[in-house]
Amino acid sequence: MATIKTKGIIIKRINLGEADRILTILTEDRGKIRVVAKGVRKPKAKLGGFLELFRYNEYLLAEGRNLDLVAGAYTINNLVGIGQSLRSVATAYYIAETVDKLIEETQEINRVFEIVYQSLESISVGWDLDAVKSWFEINLLTSLGFRPELNHCVECRTPVDEGWFSFDLGGMLDAQHRSSDPASIPIGGEELLALRAMSGDIPKQVLPKVAQISAGFMEQIIDRNLKSKEFLAEVTSGFLE
Repeated sequence: MATIKTKGIIIKRINLGEADRILTILTEDRGKIRVVAKGVRKPKAKLGGFLELFRYNEYLLAEGRNLDLVAGAYTINNLVGIGQSLRSVATAYYIAETVDKLIEETQEINRVFEIVYQSLESISVGWDLDAVKSWFEINLLTSLGFRPELNHCVECRTPVDEGWFSFDLGGMLDAQHRSSDPASIPIGGEELLALRAMSGDIPKQVLPKVAQISAGFMEQIIDRNLKSKEFLAEVTSGFLE
């Protein structure tokens, strides 16, 4: 039976039968894969503690008939700080579910693994959660070819330093073409610069607008409701403690 070594982050788990689990793993070198962890739900399962959500592990996989089997695992980073608050956990769930929805199995993922790992690590070490979420959204969409137009008006290609952002049109509008989308929202020069930089170090004064635009554009691309998004909204609003 052939064996494979790979490294990756567990982004989803589904119970299978009485003791098994199907794991969805975002790997460094194989994209998104699904594997079976046999007997992992048994009380004394040897690999049980290694196969928690959001863990960054090195895996030894054994070739299976339909799905490969987890034969061994070694934790590189357990990202334990994600559990510091309910909102941290909710943000991590949002990142994991978003990636799972947008990435197909065997798809070329470019920088996606790096973006996801850096986002989860930033949550674990206590970075501002709104900034992490916005950085993740803009960088993920860019890596998948969905980067919004932030330098020119989408209608006339005139360079812009401020203006209005259109979710429907996928970018900036200047004053002359704002009427192309009455639902577009105003964005100032400092806010636009922060979006262009795609940096995790987003100034607090512009973070609310940056977060609004990154979340709205992600929603436009995904075009579906995420359970984790509803959970995160409830936690953020204080409905859940």
